[in-house]
Amino acid sequence: MQRVKYAAVGCSGMGRRHLHGYAKLRDSGHGNIELAAVCDLDASLANALADEAGSLTGSRPPAFTSVAEMVASVPGLEAADITTDAGSHLSVSRACLGAGLHVLCEKPLGLTVAECREIIEAGRTAGRIVSVAENFRRDPMNRLVKALIDDGAIGAPRLMREESIGGTDLIVTAPWRHFKHTGTVIVDSGVHNADIIRFYLGEIVSVYGESRLHEPLRRPQPQVDAAAAQRDSWWGARSQLPAITKATGEDAIYAQIRFASGAICQWVLDRAGHGLPRDERVIYGAKGSIAAPGDRNGRPVALHLDGGLSITDERILDFAPSYRLNPVAATLFGDARPWRYDFGFNDVDQKLLALQLHELADCIRQGTAPEVTGAEAMADVALAYAPVESGRLGRAVTMDEILNGSASPYQDEIAALRRSA
Repeated sequence: MQRVKYAAVGCSGMGRRHLHGYAKLRDSGHGNIELAAVCDLDASLANALADEAGSLTGSRPPAFTSVAEMVASVPGLEAADITTDAGSHLSVSRACLGAGLHVLCEKPLGLTVAECREIIEAGRTAGRIVSVAENFRRDPMNRLVKALIDDGAIGAPRLMREESIGGTDLIVTAPWRHFKHTGTVIVDSGVHNADIIRFYLGEIVSVYGESRLHEPLRRPQPQVDAAAAQRDSWWGARSQLPAITKATGEDAIYAQIRFASGAICQWVLDRAGHGLPRDERVIYGAKGSIAAPGDRNGRPVALHLDGGLSITDERILDFAPSYRLNPVAATLFGDARPWRYDFGFNDVDQKLLALQLHELADCIRQGTAPEVTGAEAMADVALAYAPVESGRLGRAVTMDEILNGSASPYQDEIAALRRSA
């Protein structure tokens, strides 16, 4: 089967990560996609990524600063992998879809639900695929948790606790994550949690919550752990960050989520937490509970059943008969049914990005829909905003209200800020 020719659109930190995911796929023996061009408004970034691609793969793609010029210059181009800043996802997606390209867009799909809707409509009008790069659900440990739930290991789910607390007054990777008009950390980071919550437990009916801006002044983090250092290495030195960043966007949400099944999720995402940090993901059911290890770390899932039985080794696979990775994932992670894995952060990150690129090409060739469609990604963005909108309105909000825009005072403010910028 002929490989899909694609362009990397956005050549900064996330673009570099996606490039290394492409190289990982290429080296796996499952390559079905070919990097044919790179594009960024900053010519120096575009040329740097093209050079890096040449070093990684032995073939340097041409570099462009305009989508229109790129499409006109590269025959047979079929798709774009968009890794620009979230604030430009709408304009860049429109340009790519309008030029006839299928799109894989980094999360969040849009800065607001309304922007997501516009991208989805642009894809529908163009007759092209809109896929969203939501990688956490592709982690084998999250696939295992999902299978344990679906296969009835803990009975009917009743309660999920999703908590991530920490960060104090430090900048989370980059200053733009603390500005209201660029989405805030609760959207750019929280959309990952939102997707996992929905992936595990399904359709959401309503959300009650509140949000806070706890730390209006943010400063660079002086020291980081090894995993954070690996993540941050893609974006350059911390010394380039301003001494103080004045935050305008919320840094914490506290929510109670009700599912169509009747299950409840208590979600805390507090990127301004002080003292003891906390990361916890637990699902309680009618027969037991599952403690998920988090994302991209490969630690074992823990299954706790009534009667005192706790399983944290390969026996857990007996409770998830449906769990099996697809052939590409099985190759990348070395097993079709891993119960743990031991790879560094960057290695895991690249494997998950490789899966997203492979899926895009496969969908184009087979005429099928991706796992994370535009509509799926829009629901993730809606859930990330739901606690904020609930707090503004002083009541619970339904997901339908968030999705149709009838309960969106906070997002309306963002839209106004973007229009005036």
